[in-house]
Amino acid sequence: MAEYTSEFEQFWGAYPSRWNKNFQGGSWVKRKKNPAYLSWCKLSTPIRDKCMRIVKKIKSAEGGTVRDCVTWLNQKGWDDIEEEAWKPSIPNMSNIFKSVPGKADVNDARNKQRNLLGRN
Repeated sequence: MAEYTSEFEQFWGAYPSRWNKNFQGGSWVKRKKNPAYLSWCKLSTPIRDKCMRIVKKIKSAEGGTVRDCVTWLNQKGWDDIEEEAWKPSIPNMSNIFKSVPGKADVNDARNKQRNLLGRN
């Protein structure tokens, strides 16, 4: 039995439908893991990272019928899927300060709270 890297194991586990229909006999056969691993080893680190980021999108991008993992890796399937642009999350700053009911000038109450906390 071959030893696989943990990175490949994670990719292999997330890759959709590892069963393929055998068109000659009509039965279902399990896809081979070792040839996929050999193709994986030929990829550069940035390409592997991209594959790891988009592995969850493969099924929807392929339109329901997913290529064999070896075929997908050999045919550079990662180029067929667009990556979403990274969007930084903006923290919600409103929960840092308490709300002050009955005050017309909320900013004044918040400034007082900031001064008490030692933030100027």
